[in-house]
Amino acid sequence: MFTFIFSSLLSLILFLGVLRVLFIAEDLFETTHSPDHNYKIEFYLINGGATTSFDVLGKLDGPLWFEKTVYDDYRMDHADVKWINNHTVSINNHILDLEKGETYSD
Repeated sequence: MFTFIFSSLLSLILFLGVLRVLFIAEDLFETTHSPDHNYKIEFYLINGGATTSFDVLGKLDGPLWFEKTVYDDYRMDHADVKWINNHTVSINNHILDLEKGETYSD
């Protein structure tokens, strides 16, 4: 009984992951590096389909394959990025101090 429940839950999780990949388009449109190249942010344009607006997602590269979402702005289709110093960035006039772990989500 345990094996059946466990395998069913695992199958459901994998199925939902495949559905997300198939139906939510995530297109990389810009990559930016801090002046000292310690931080790299990749910006993705998210298209959830005909009934939703575009979304801009900024992911900060971490160790190994880990990423942290530092910027998420709904109803946006571009990213105006300016580095203020080695660890502070302005994205669409939202200032984030990456050293302090600041994020923006709308």
